[in-house]
Amino acid sequence: MAAPARWIPLHLLFVSLLSACGGGSSGAPQNGDQGAADGGGSGGGAATEVSFFNQQIQPQLDFCRTCHIPGGVADADDGRRLMLSSDAANDLSALKAAWQALGGGVDSNLLLREASDPSEPHSGGKPWRSDSAIYQAMQTLLACWESPDQCHFSGGGEVSEPLALLGSSRATHVYETYCADKPDNTALPVDPRSTIQPGRNAGRAVHFNAWFEECQADLPAAEQNAKTCGEYRQRRDKGYAALVETLAAPSLMPLSAEDHDNRWQTWGLSSRPENFEALYSLRYGMNYANYHNPYPLPGEDPNSSNGGSGKLPMGLRQLKDENGRWTGEIGSVACFQCHGGQIDSNSGPLLTDESLGLGNANLDYLMVFADNSPLQYLGITSDIGNVSPEMLFNMGVKQRGQNNAVGAFELLAMLLDYDTLGLAPNPLKALASEGLDFDHPTAQAQDTPPWWNYSHRARKFFDAGQSVDATRILMAAGQISPEIFDGVTYRHIIESNDQDVSAYILSTVSPEYPGNIDTALAEQGAVLFHTKDLWAEPGNANAPRPEGGNGSCASCHGAYSPRYVNDPEFLEDPALEGLAAHISPLDTIGTDPARADNITPYLRATFGSTYFGSPEGDPDYVAPEDKNPLSEALDDSLPVGMRPEGACGWEQGVIGYQAPPLYGVWATAPYLHNGSVPTIDALLDSSQRPAIWQRALRSESGITGFDQHFERAYDSQAMGWKYQALSCEDIPGSTQLNCNPVDENAPSLLQLVESFLKQSVNWTALLSIPDPSPGAFDKRLVFDSRILGNSRDGHSFSDVLTDTERRAVIEYLKTL
Repeated sequence: MAAPARWIPLHLLFVSLLSACGGGSSGAPQNGDQGAADGGGSGGGAATEVSFFNQQIQPQLDFCRTCHIPGGVADADDGRRLMLSSDAANDLSALKAAWQALGGGVDSNLLLREASDPSEPHSGGKPWRSDSAIYQAMQTLLACWESPDQCHFSGGGEVSEPLALLGSSRATHVYETYCADKPDNTALPVDPRSTIQPGRNAGRAVHFNAWFEECQADLPAAEQNAKTCGEYRQRRDKGYAALVETLAAPSLMPLSAEDHDNRWQTWGLSSRPENFEALYSLRYGMNYANYHNPYPLPGEDPNSSNGGSGKLPMGLRQLKDENGRWTGEIGSVACFQCHGGQIDSNSGPLLTDESLGLGNANLDYLMVFADNSPLQYLGITSDIGNVSPEMLFNMGVKQRGQNNAVGAFELLAMLLDYDTLGLAPNPLKALASEGLDFDHPTAQAQDTPPWWNYSHRARKFFDAGQSVDATRILMAAGQISPEIFDGVTYRHIIESNDQDVSAYILSTVSPEYPGNIDTALAEQGAVLFHTKDLWAEPGNANAPRPEGGNGSCASCHGAYSPRYVNDPEFLEDPALEGLAAHISPLDTIGTDPARADNITPYLRATFGSTYFGSPEGDPDYVAPEDKNPLSEALDDSLPVGMRPEGACGWEQGVIGYQAPPLYGVWATAPYLHNGSVPTIDALLDSSQRPAIWQRALRSESGITGFDQHFERAYDSQAMGWKYQALSCEDIPGSTQLNCNPVDENAPSLLQLVESFLKQSVNWTALLSIPDPSPGAFDKRLVFDSRILGNSRDGHSFSDVLTDTERRAVIEYLKTL
């Protein structure tokens, strides 16, 4: 966890922020007491070269030793100009040998310049800034070496130890730490996210451009943010209870406990397997629930058996009636279907209650749809001729682990009234002055981010669409059932739960990495992550540079290391630790643009005036209950400029993708917003990314799904899921439909047709052209980057990292 802010004398702070050393080659001059002067060392005596070095410089060289050692990240052509050993007694001689090999001199010597001059490249940043105490001490030392007869060592006391390179808050929000031992009436501290306003952290190494917006100031008091520790704790606990108990919705097709318990009959099994619950998770990708989540087995009364002895996975919940009694009916919890990720280990599931909300890269929507086809309820197999209705209408989802949470916004905007959220299809909306666009992708699948980073970002969604203070949208899919479409019920569910759910999500923390960590290598990675300017490397000479920041990973993803969190060159306030509020434009990040194109200019402009944008504070706002049905229907067709402006709209300034905080990043594979990259190693080196790949599979009793076992299926070195690269011929189904006859790396003819339709006619993106070939349904287990929205491109500016540097950065990320 980041060290708490405290007063440090300015000259000692500069010394403590030393982060790496520049230049130098090895040598072995005698480490003697030369250059004595009358400057007075500690204890009042004359300072000698050795005493001066030991007091003013050597305490910081342990940090230089982080990288400048044999086998370290600086063990390269340039870095070898200064190499230190494990024995600190040799530091003075090694430093002098480096100075001599670089031609001597003082300010002109690369030993000093690379660590201080912004125009000189140095992966360790600029730790010896020209106004720092360490710079002045090095000047003195080099001047004495250059002109021994004019040497004068200034005395000084012992310097403080630098702050640690490693440490993480694990995304713990300030409310959790501050309120831990405070009474209920204690006022909450300032939420660091709310301080991310234009100008915040300007000119520093970490750059912000995704601004927080206050959404709730004009809402009723019950819908505003908590003001005290007691209110926060109460909302947090109610939010957890809502997610695991009350937000379950009846299934669109009635599902009893008996129906659920007999699901094995649709799997082609002859009897109910003893490990039914494990096989259910394997087939559908709904994972183990750490909380009490029961259903009654045959013959059990749920109300006399605490709900029953059966165990439902996250994403399902037994319903209760208005009197709080179990009903034996199984409902769905949409939140935990997408945010119910889990990783298994020899000792059981790795994620506990405090880390709930991992994006579920295991969810198999297509299999869920197939086994719940209406045809099943008629006693007819859903795989007639290998084509079933759910394979046609699939909300744009093509592969296991993906979902289309945001791609449906435009569909909802067309189907629901902007203000009431009631079902009100209105073609007149298309006549608004800006007009709805009909020639862009409307439903492209995406990977699901974890909840725990919610506490350290100013805006939510991959494109920074809305402020984190826009809590209403958290519940957009919170309870999908037919009765919500009267609008009144929908809004009531949102208003009754959004603040509570937001408070619980705010309280979640990232899981600790369960494997071994090479601490020495991780420390090198911490330096590179925070200080290496990727755009100073020749490989990025023609790459668009991000606006602001120092060009490091931290520039966009935030600062985490206590040493840099407390460095005013990085953050103007240590409370900003881990905050990521940076949107990279599409031409800078280079990733697939289909997700960004989902939200059209019209929708971006209109969204703030909808119920989700909290427009109540606008003087022109009229509540739905104060309008007649005709005017309520017609006002949705008004040009954007004539609609009331909400407190929190959709991001319209920078169109691109928001760099996420990286707490618990080890658990969030695959990577990029579309999940197209299986490991961090491949993310940092785009040449390693496979075009078509498949995660490790596990089969049991004829059921196949993704293997989520950490010891068996996780690649600790590459950080991500083990995978097998495939060719188009390896994809299940028809080779003729899977491969392009001209270019095997190009999209297939079937994919080209689908892509054309999905980019030309909006709602075709909700459909798929099925492959009727035997076994083609198993395409869902293969990631194919040739599909529209699935491109593996982007984030290629990190390709300039060397193999050693990349390994160090990966090791550091494990510590977050």
